[in-house]
Amino acid sequence: MEKQKIWRREEYYRRTLELLEAYFAVDGWKKLFLNGGCYWLAKFLHRGIRGSVIMINRVEEHCALAFQQGLYDVTGKIPAGNFHAASQREICFMEKNYIPRFDTQKTEQYLYENLPDNRTVAR
Repeated sequence: MEKQKIWRREEYYRRTLELLEAYFAVDGWKKLFLNGGCYWLAKFLHRGIRGSVIMINRVEEHCALAFQQGLYDVTGKIPAGNFHAASQREICFMEKNYIPRFDTQKTEQYLYENLPDNRTVAR
């Protein structure tokens, strides 16, 4: 049972990235999520992966999502050095300062329309 839960979380993450790659369909699309869009991606994934934690690295001004004993951003599993669980104050900071350079509403709509079961929550 636990192995299935692990697969569902990783599958949700993997499928989301596949959909983003298809949606943006240009070389270098991941840069959108390394320069301003990292919080948007972490927040989107957090809503779909129970037990996940939004993490922040204030030194690098980057955030990522912790789940299944790993830390993930748009590039895959990344080192956890200098990351910590984001406080509510840091979440507010990211919402105001980590501004995506793409239409987030259209992107979310596309993802929800194409993820299994429209907004399936990975348990």
